[in-house]
Amino acid sequence: MKAACLLLAILAAVAAAGDLLVRVEPASDADIELAAALGAGFLQRFDGWFLVRADAPALATLSDRLDCRVLARDPDGRRYVYANVEPGTTRTRLAECGTVLTEDRTGALLRVDAAGVRKLTRLPVELCGVSTVPPVGGRAYTVNRTPYSVAAVTDSLIWELMARASQDSSEATLRRLIGFHTRYALAESCWAASRWFESKLAAYGCDSTFLDSFLIPYEGPSINVVGVKRGRVSPELIHIISGHIDCTSEIPEVYAPGSDDNASGAGLVLEAARVFQGVEFDCTVWFVGFGAEEFGLVGSDTMARECRARGDSIVLLINHDMDSYGCAGRDSIRVVGKRTNPPCSTWVVYYMAMADTFTDLKCHMEIVDEQSSSDQASFWKYGYHAIRDRYLDRDPVYHTTGDTIGPFQYQMCGTNNIPMYTEAIKATVATIAKLAGAHQHVGVEESSKPQAPGLKLAVLPSVGRTPVSIHLSSAAPVSVFDAAGRLIRVLPAGASLWDGHDESGAPARAGVYYFRAASGAAARFILAR
Repeated sequence: MKAACLLLAILAAVAAAGDLLVRVEPASDADIELAAALGAGFLQRFDGWFLVRADAPALATLSDRLDCRVLARDPDGRRYVYANVEPGTTRTRLAECGTVLTEDRTGALLRVDAAGVRKLTRLPVELCGVSTVPPVGGRAYTVNRTPYSVAAVTDSLIWELMARASQDSSEATLRRLIGFHTRYALAESCWAASRWFESKLAAYGCDSTFLDSFLIPYEGPSINVVGVKRGRVSPELIHIISGHIDCTSEIPEVYAPGSDDNASGAGLVLEAARVFQGVEFDCTVWFVGFGAEEFGLVGSDTMARECRARGDSIVLLINHDMDSYGCAGRDSIRVVGKRTNPPCSTWVVYYMAMADTFTDLKCHMEIVDEQSSSDQASFWKYGYHAIRDRYLDRDPVYHTTGDTIGPFQYQMCGTNNIPMYTEAIKATVATIAKLAGAHQHVGVEESSKPQAPGLKLAVLPSVGRTPVSIHLSSAAPVSVFDAAGRLIRVLPAGASLWDGHDESGAPARAGVYYFRAASGAAARFILAR
């Protein structure tokens, strides 16, 4: 009776208000579907509970079936973040950064302003932004199941790639990233680091590179950096190697070396690209440096949301965050995957098998019901398969100016195990090489072999758009790809004009585009708007 009276009192108090943020327990897939069927919009899943948006009538219906608690009213125009707090770390300082709405075993949900987020970035916590806009239909995104097959990759090629990995090169890349002094997302030097990151991807033979901009809520612009190796057989199928470029400390505007967190992850992406120089793939591979991870996974959430909106077929993302700290007896990597929706345990097992076969890396499996820390969580949120490798024993200088490179297995630093870190690079290279169908061209082509006819491009004057005239030396279809390797248009045999629009008739965004004829001839064009 008391519970019923309390619920009636709550409903009466909020009836005149707008939508509500509601905590619902437990957090099974069936509970999430039930909440959606009862009129609540699913927002995000956490450790043992999930967050929905509902009006008062929907809350009344939902409360009859599930355990509900109203956390906030009228969420539009406000920012919410979930702070993952490591065991043993005090939570008392969270209240100094914003309003703590609810807590669980792994962290707390807060309502914050811009100043509060900046305070949080100075603490030893991992932030995850929480959207107040439910996905279409108010349900969790469905699992992305993309069947595909690639040609067998020889072990001899994998061993050749393993030999290319270098401890010296790995350490040099780490030191160069640390050398930007601070890679705090709001600092100009983080932009400089991102531009350097892009230049290295281009130098390492990516077919295209680009900076993908987005806005940090209430702060300003930031960027993701993407390098693309377009698949030669199934370019629509995408594998991603990622790590975030930005970092933080207790004085991030002044100095934030961010060696383990996360020069190690960003450097791993670059080292993988270096190892893959001269290698082609059946499927497309993206090398991604995310921005503004420390501000709540903003860059990765932006990319994952846009990929889902376009319907991109991402087979697997391997995210790297804090890979270079390991002391004696703890020099191992945890490989993290989600248990369900999407189920990622198979990918964890595959990664560990590649590590066991081709490297000396020691791995521990960690299968979780939910995890809102680091960038792979953004892709889980939108139904994509993703795994993460991370520390087994976290460094004690996390999010401080002490996160630098120290002596081997020295404990008061960020990076202390370059050999383990190099083996982690090898494990990712071996996994992606096998999954994406890596291969190299060998031998020299006969000079008498007929050469594929070329493509000639000419820009025609136009008002409001920039069409491209494509003259073919033979009547053959031409495929148009954007810089990310996505097929956006197929021009039929005999066509001579691309009008700057995609297959649906929508104007293509400004950027780099590639044209490939069935004969194998290719050309590149920069579209301006």
